[in-house]
Amino acid sequence: MIITNLGTGGATLIKSHEGITLKFYGDPYGYPTVGWGHLITKTKTYTKNTSGNPNTSLLTQAEANALSSSLNLGYTSPISQSKANTFFTEDTAKAVTAVNKLKLNFSQSQFDALVSPTFNGGPGVLETNDVKAMLAYKQIYPTFSGPLSANEIDTCSKLVSKAFSYDRKLQRRRIEEATLFCKGRQYTHKYPVYTL
Repeated sequence: MIITNLGTGGATLIKSHEGITLKFYGDPYGYPTVGWGHLITKTKTYTKNTSGNPNTSLLTQAEANALSSSLNLGYTSPISQSKANTFFTEDTAKAVTAVNKLKLNFSQSQFDALVSPTFNGGPGVLETNDVKAMLAYKQIYPTFSGPLSANEIDTCSKLVSKAFSYDRKLQRRRIEEATLFCKGRQYTHKYPVYTL
């Protein structure tokens, strides 16, 4: 069965790592962002968020109003909770579409685990050599029939670890994604990301 929608586990993981603020703030590159990591534009930059806490890089109300006006956004800072929810749904839909384009039979946990880094880093994450190697290994899927040998279980664990070793600054998030990917499988995430 092909999973096509983000599950509760994936949404919870993404939201817990993105954090939410209803006020405009600069992301790690200084790009204005709002809600759960909703990028407003890459045409302007502000204070870079180096702490992981959006409140350390909030735009002033004057900056937010000027940005909103210059881009004809139709909204300014702070946004409503409803608008944040809409942005989250729209933004995760893009990541869900990218994972669905793989046309592979994932478990819900595997699907959610792949949507998270795709949401965070864009669809190019799915094109990395390590992710491609993991996806090419048929034993990784819930549709694989037959028992896994000890060597195959170890190979699955290694492939998952390498595939989720993307963006070292987000190591805790990547570990949680890899753990979610392994949920309910015979293999586990015994190799921490970035160790292979």
